[in-house]
Amino acid sequence: MKFVEDANLPLMAASVIIGEKYAEILREPLKKLGIEAIPMPDNPQIDRRLSGHADISVLHLGGDKMLLAPYLKNSAFAHKLRERGFRTEYADIAQAPNYPYDAQLNICAAGKYVIYSKVNSYPPIVNYFTNVHKKKAVESRQGYARCSSCVVNSTAIITSDGGIYRAAIAAGMDVLKIRPGYIELPGFDYGFIGGAAFKISNKTMAFTGNLDAHPDKAAIIDYLGLHNIEALFLTDKHAFDIGSAIPAEEK
Repeated sequence: MKFVEDANLPLMAASVIIGEKYAEILREPLKKLGIEAIPMPDNPQIDRRLSGHADISVLHLGGDKMLLAPYLKNSAFAHKLRERGFRTEYADIAQAPNYPYDAQLNICAAGKYVIYSKVNSYPPIVNYFTNVHKKKAVESRQGYARCSSCVVNSTAIITSDGGIYRAAIAAGMDVLKIRPGYIELPGFDYGFIGGAAFKISNKTMAFTGNLDAHPDKAAIIDYLGLHNIEALFLTDKHAFDIGSAIPAEEK
């Protein structure tokens, strides 16, 4: 196995980081695909309804670099990542239950681009992506940039957020805009498409559940097809937001 070099875009995933409360649901479906679920412990600093969302507590910087929320210091999870060869760093942030203090790491690396909030994203990482790795900045007011963006390939995303849509189009991205809602997230009116989906190979997008309740299901499937990507549904539930899963290693 080797590290996923391009964050969120594995060629053929071998492992993904996923909130431990969701690992119980998705571990077996992933195992059948030859993918190991690496469970991430709940974040006690944020709203319990979002505490298991990986995209709030872990940010893959590409290759062997992982940025972790402070609560993961000295954790068995961080130790496991280091055993696998990852270099772990910790964000100098103070997370809290209320937005925007839960969303500093919810930054979306999308191939040639990085999507982030102008208001609350962790500045050193924005600088890392834009100045060191020369990714093109897509600035939006949406603080949950990663959760709101389903990364299709290095230049394309799916989102229901109008601000991200306009900013991404202006930056030169290919974007499918869908209607908000129809993604389950207990305790909230609805979740987001990026939190309910993740790439498991360059040809496959995994969804936590089916899109039968979504009025834009056909458009989503067709859009993926235009990019030579197949939709794969991990469960027979309606799609539900888990804060996505983070592809870590690939075959």
